[in-house]
Amino acid sequence: MSFAEYIDVFGDNILFLLEQHVILFAIALSAAIVLGVVLGTLVHRFKRLDTLIVPVVNVLQACPEIVLLALAIPFLGIGISGALIPLFVKGVLPILRNTASGFASIDPRLLEAARGMGMSPAQILLRVEVPAILPIVIAGVRISAVMLVSVLTLTAYIGVDSLGTLILQGISRMDTTPLLIGSGLTALLAITVNYLLFGLERLASRRVS
Repeated sequence: MSFAEYIDVFGDNILFLLEQHVILFAIALSAAIVLGVVLGTLVHRFKRLDTLIVPVVNVLQACPEIVLLALAIPFLGIGISGALIPLFVKGVLPILRNTASGFASIDPRLLEAARGMGMSPAQILLRVEVPAILPIVIAGVRISAVMLVSVLTLTAYIGVDSLGTLILQGISRMDTTPLLIGSGLTALLAITVNYLLFGLERLASRRVS
């Protein structure tokens, strides 16, 4: 079956799988951003946590995605939670690192000046620190986002619909058409996400400068 014929017959299914992939991506990235920023802030504020949190995240980051999925199945079952929870962890480390690095890179004199102006800790955080670290955090989010777009294709192996479903169909049926469509859409989505977040990163950098 040619590309045109395949798209004509299965076009609705392709759009459905693309939509599912985007939804999974949005959920996973949102969770990774929240957890990564919170952990990165804690690591910066409380140095002792660095030796507790970072090694655990590093181990999880080093584990192959398919291994994390397999380990999660006995506890989370087969489904969206069993697919998303182990995979979104892969996106936490770049955000955690960049958040902690962003806080560490702030000029202490800037903080002293803010305190001298009578700002409260909350005002310093929101008006000084957050704008200063935003470009660095977005850079971490961009790395995580591109990675999550690709690893979420593995959800198809445990029965969760995504663009990986097309790739898996192509492999199991030895049919290059769904394989190329699935991988091509995944690559296009990753490029689009990278481009959009890179633009947001540059915008944040200009505002800081």
